[in-house]
Amino acid sequence: MRPAPALGLLVSLCLVPCPRLSSQIANGGFEAGDFAGWNADGNWVVDRNSRGAYSGWQGQCFAWSGAQGEAATGTLRSEPFVLDNRAVRLLIAGWSTAPGSGRLWNQVVLRLADGTEIDRRMAPNSLRFRPIVLDGSEHQGELVYVEAIDDADMEGYSIMCIDDVRTVDLSLHDSQAVPPLPEFDASKSAKLEDDRYRIDVSRENGSITRILDKVGDLDLIVEPRLAGSYLFSLPIPGKEPWETIEANYVVGREQQLSSIEQDGRRVVLRWDNVRSWYGETREASVVMTIELVGEAVALTLRIENRSPYPIGEVDFPVLGGLRGLGRKPGERRSTLFARPTADQVATAEIFTVFANFSPLGPVGAEQFYAYPKDWAAPWAGLCLPSARRSVYLGTRGPVTGERALHLELLPGNSGTTRWDGNWPRPEELKGLPAGVTLSITDFPNQPAGRTYDFPPVVLQFHDGDWRDGQRIHEALAAGG
Repeated sequence: MRPAPALGLLVSLCLVPCPRLSSQIANGGFEAGDFAGWNADGNWVVDRNSRGAYSGWQGQCFAWSGAQGEAATGTLRSEPFVLDNRAVRLLIAGWSTAPGSGRLWNQVVLRLADGTEIDRRMAPNSLRFRPIVLDGSEHQGELVYVEAIDDADMEGYSIMCIDDVRTVDLSLHDSQAVPPLPEFDASKSAKLEDDRYRIDVSRENGSITRILDKVGDLDLIVEPRLAGSYLFSLPIPGKEPWETIEANYVVGREQQLSSIEQDGRRVVLRWDNVRSWYGETREASVVMTIELVGEAVALTLRIENRSPYPIGEVDFPVLGGLRGLGRKPGERRSTLFARPTADQVATAEIFTVFANFSPLGPVGAEQFYAYPKDWAAPWAGLCLPSARRSVYLGTRGPVTGERALHLELLPGNSGTTRWDGNWPRPEELKGLPAGVTLSITDFPNQPAGRTYDFPPVVLQFHDGDWRDGQRIHEALAAGG
């Protein structure tokens, strides 16, 4: 925590002229029906949902950037105030990208009084207001202001709205911060390392417990208690189709690792006599390979299926314990999940609000995107806007058959969106680990007695955002 601004700073600010020094954000909900306490360009207006398109705001009014049409741009800026808490929370709706635009726009920024940026968040690509938190924990007691920037100049997907701007304590976020990762223990883990990556693998069950991006100093897996490797099903046929047990899963983290061999930049893990949820299947073996190749990590999976059951679905790699990128809770919560759709790359802040597509999911809240309807190309990314650093995950080669992208929040979400999102809070977890599991799902529906190879997977940290990840995928698809 930093002390309050020095007297000299306050005196110098008062010369031009002195702003109202208040720890409250004046008219933060725009309930006055005007922009008292704010400075607004002509494109901004206080609105009562006159277009009937929005939901989830508080009170009667919100600020809307559409007064002069979608292509118009403009800025809404609060009067400076003393940051009495450690963060600013607000509700935001609108668009940060448009189909085919290849650009990011529409953001809210927390700045020091001299204009220095403290934190930035993008519009959520939603007409429903979502909560965001601007982290000012290193500037508590200083003079700051909030700026909403509509810099989208297209005729569509160019509007943004804000509402219910207030200061909040970050103690809740601090308590949700994950503890430091354990020190490396060679007796418990194998380590694969070069100048770009460090990857730790459990010697007990073969789970991938750490993926460190050395260039950006970012950990992908920050909750190793949820680490995984693979999952596949061996459906047990019933007398009637409806009696077939589809969920006869083999879960990688529940298996005993048979062997681990390391050769320079490559590690090979093998599981023999794997066990399923229903009964004991001892007629299948699994081989997983992790290799450091140039700027990327290459992963392969082979299932030697000698059982009498077919292979129904395969999830690989199962990357568990994701909590976003960054060292601070605010950074991790602002991490964007990106996936390609038919006409754009859709983004979402899943580490703040995790939407649940299936209330009857196996354990936690789920999201799933089928190729090609909801997932236009077999890749996805996580992007940290403040650091301009991202991670790409995708498969190489053409897509044959069915494939999907699967995410699950364990142990589940709150069911309602609160001021800090809908992730479970510490008092609700009671010591349980929380995090997102991300995997690519293939549906080979392969007959019994055959060996199955998952399409080769590439994981790569890189500079930039999802647009750079898209270029990586296009280069891989072209044979690069």
